[in-house]
Amino acid sequence: MRLIERTYRSLYIALLCNFVIFGVGMTIIGATLPKILSEFSWSYTAAGAVIAAGALGYFLSTYLNGILLQKIGPKAVTTIGLGLQVVALGLFAATPSVALNFFLNLLIGLGQGATEVTINFAVVRMERKGESHLMSLMHAAFSVGAVVGPLVIGFIIRFGMPWQLIYRGLAVITLLMAAAMLLLPFDRVAHASVTRTATAPSARPERQPMFYLAFLMLFLYVGLELGTSNWVSEYFVRVLGGTASLGAFMVSIYWAGILVGRLAVPLLFRKSEQARVLIGQSISVAVTLAAAVLFKNPIGSGSAFFLAGLGCSAIYPLVMTIIGHHFSTGQNRAVGFASTGGGVGSFVFPFVMSAISEAFGIQNGFFLYILLAVVMALVSFLVLAQVKHRPT
Repeated sequence: MRLIERTYRSLYIALLCNFVIFGVGMTIIGATLPKILSEFSWSYTAAGAVIAAGALGYFLSTYLNGILLQKIGPKAVTTIGLGLQVVALGLFAATPSVALNFFLNLLIGLGQGATEVTINFAVVRMERKGESHLMSLMHAAFSVGAVVGPLVIGFIIRFGMPWQLIYRGLAVITLLMAAAMLLLPFDRVAHASVTRTATAPSARPERQPMFYLAFLMLFLYVGLELGTSNWVSEYFVRVLGGTASLGAFMVSIYWAGILVGRLAVPLLFRKSEQARVLIGQSISVAVTLAAAVLFKNPIGSGSAFFLAGLGCSAIYPLVMTIIGHHFSTGQNRAVGFASTGGGVGSFVFPFVMSAISEAFGIQNGFFLYILLAVVMALVSFLVLAQVKHRPT
């Protein structure tokens, strides 16, 4: 792998595998949502609360672990997070209890937040100045998991097997990954030197506008990305008349678009200014999501959701890379705070989405995500202004 220095190679490959598992865990609730709703007799409001529980754990975890990285180190943070996921995945959806599943998904979110912050922090330290290849490839690995997980669920449902198998199987795989994390050389990134920039290296990151713009971008983006992933399956079943297995496959189609984009965008736009690519991606999400909701047949809508995934693809890694280049000190706080923005978005919008869908139907609920995409495009112009404002 020429993209990465030899000293980081084994660590990076292991983190890629961890992010694949992370991608599976982030999408399986959305892919099994039609089965959960029918077999457990949950309302949209109850389902939204359980989904939001994972987001609540995630954003609490990203905020706390941005601080803990400096105190106990990335190895401890990620191993503890994986341990929480093992326990919760082993028990999730064993009973219809909304309260119990709320608590278990809260634990899953706590563990996933630890994975998110640790891996973003590590990759920012490995990345060469002016590049975003490692971050894009890492988040492409997440997309691989997000494609594979719902695909497996679709086949499980189609062949009449218990859909809860996906949670038990993922618990076993996560346990093996936690054991592997204990053997990895995290100290190489914990003590890696950070390239200095001309943006007042001694200044606190909290005093720079980019600190809050990155939070806002990920607040909007993660709310949109995961919200679409969590509800697209039920959308195809309820609005377009598809089967539960088709709904699960559509989650994979959406994430396939994200995967293709995360591999292609860094190659196609490698010489382009990252903030300008961010603007283009944000605008394309708004347009394609609108098309997905306006189409009345599964093929047209499915194609538009694929394109929406393509538009979403580079936004998260681009924001993380811009942070890495913008902040020379307090990098762990900047990464943690931006990740927390994503966590807050994924916590707030399931409640809003479920309330709209309960009152006006799930199709109208998807207009929320179109609105988020429009606002995200506006914020991306502010990010560009801050990048231009930075001394070179």
